[in-house]
Amino acid sequence: MRQFDTSHDDSLEIRAAITERASEAEEAETESAVREILARVHSEGDAALIEYVRRFDAPALAIEQLEVGRAELESARRSVQIDTLEALDNAAQNIQDFHRRESGRMQSWIDVTDDGRLLGQIVRPVSKVGIYVPGGQASYPSTVLMAAIPAAVAGVEEVIICTPPGRNGQIPPLVAAACHGWADRVFRIGGPAAIGAMAYGTETVPQVDIIVGPGSRFVNTAKRQVFGSVGIDMLAGPSEVCIIADAGANPRYVAADLLAQIEHDTDNRGVVLTDSASMSGQILREAELMIEEMMRKDILRRTLARALLITTTSLAEAADLANAMAPEHLHLQVRDPMAMLSMVRNAGAILLGDSTGAALGDYVAGPSHTLPTAGTARFSSPLSVANFIKRSSVVSFTAAAARKAAADAGRIADGEGFDAHARSARIRMEGNPT
Repeated sequence: MRQFDTSHDDSLEIRAAITERASEAEEAETESAVREILARVHSEGDAALIEYVRRFDAPALAIEQLEVGRAELESARRSVQIDTLEALDNAAQNIQDFHRRESGRMQSWIDVTDDGRLLGQIVRPVSKVGIYVPGGQASYPSTVLMAAIPAAVAGVEEVIICTPPGRNGQIPPLVAAACHGWADRVFRIGGPAAIGAMAYGTETVPQVDIIVGPGSRFVNTAKRQVFGSVGIDMLAGPSEVCIIADAGANPRYVAADLLAQIEHDTDNRGVVLTDSASMSGQILREAELMIEEMMRKDILRRTLARALLITTTSLAEAADLANAMAPEHLHLQVRDPMAMLSMVRNAGAILLGDSTGAALGDYVAGPSHTLPTAGTARFSSPLSVANFIKRSSVVSFTAAAARKAAADAGRIADGEGFDAHARSARIRMEGNPT
């Protein structure tokens, strides 16, 4: 881990390290590659899709195999061990319960004022949602549940999932099992090509209204480039975690939660902030010992080498640095996490206390684990029912209310230089000649 101490290291260097992003050269290269893929998918449809699937994922896949059949999903579910299925179903119930509570706060409403105005809001779900479920070196059935269930609770009519297949052309059985019952159609397509297919539609893949789900920097770039043709939830890229630990924290828990969030890929980012110099050494030792027991030790060694271990002069300073990072996951492993919660301004998910392990938040707590990354928690929120609904304002004036409001509207229109707007208001002051 790269180690800093705020009492003697340069504060600008620390802030630069904690908010580190991809280089301009990397971003430019990604932008160019993704733009080419999207353009080909837009113009060539399925022909481009199958070429990219064969190049990057499954060399022998036939074009008619792009869609995963219902029988394959059912077979995958039967192949999964009963206790694992029960775990998925229990998690699904928790996710559904949480988002139903959330949905209850997003209702249509109509109010009539005393002066003759009817004002309201109509809340409706979008019709068709596309969910990107990452693949590659891991399997993410939890992402299926965390994205598809809020969509179902919102009332979305059709849920489309794209996920990359393995070299054998199959999607992971656990992903297929999770799709069963929550997805209407599933496609074996990954990367920017999948984003383009859902954004523009092809002969096989339907066009959707909004695309959600996490992915690599290539997937994120594709989502950003298609935004406008479709909606997107956020730019949820490689995983990141920030842990604030005081002298009373359990270093084994801190190390375990750090490794849990950086084991997906070498792009993942980990930061530990502590006001205890002795805690720093303990956390690092525990992390290095644990890695030797892990299956993904090669990835973990590389991501841990890039991680930051920062000793701060106080917990308030630690909170300030965490807010600058605006992390996807923020763990408060301190004596009084509720007291520290008020210091947090920017974070995707905030996990309070030693008992709230990373895996609990990622899999079974209830809130979606699709979270803003790369500093975007400064202005965006976790995936929720709100991503799958749209609101229409409803306005109605009685003739008397219109006459009363027209003068103000006319003056504002005059101020903006729009006399047609002013006429639209003032003509109501004349009354209806018919």
